[in-house]
Amino acid sequence: MADTELIAGDTGLAALSAGAEPLRAAPEVPGMARIEEHSAWPVLSRLTVTLTAGIPLNRFKVRDLLRLETGQIVESVWPDTEDVPVKVGQVQLGWSEFEVVEQELAVRLTRLA
Repeated sequence: MADTELIAGDTGLAALSAGAEPLRAAPEVPGMARIEEHSAWPVLSRLTVTLTAGIPLNRFKVRDLLRLETGQIVESVWPDTEDVPVKVGQVQLGWSEFEVVEQELAVRLTRLA
């Protein structure tokens, strides 16, 4: 059995067998390493998009929406321990969780997709 050692690098831990080369990080795509460096960034950074953080509701109807009152609680089928997907249109950007901040409901981004 060949000797194997663990090495740390930019890509994490990798196994290195006797005589094998260490794993290397994939080269960055030129011009897209940082979107802020792109020549169109001044225009792109000002575009308005609509973010959605949707939670499926169990048997929720339009009449239920019309009857909503302040302080009413609505049951969801989403597990309360899971983060909620955040999307722009059909593209998922990341995951979030809901929080209450000074009596306002807020969405906090927890990780990017």
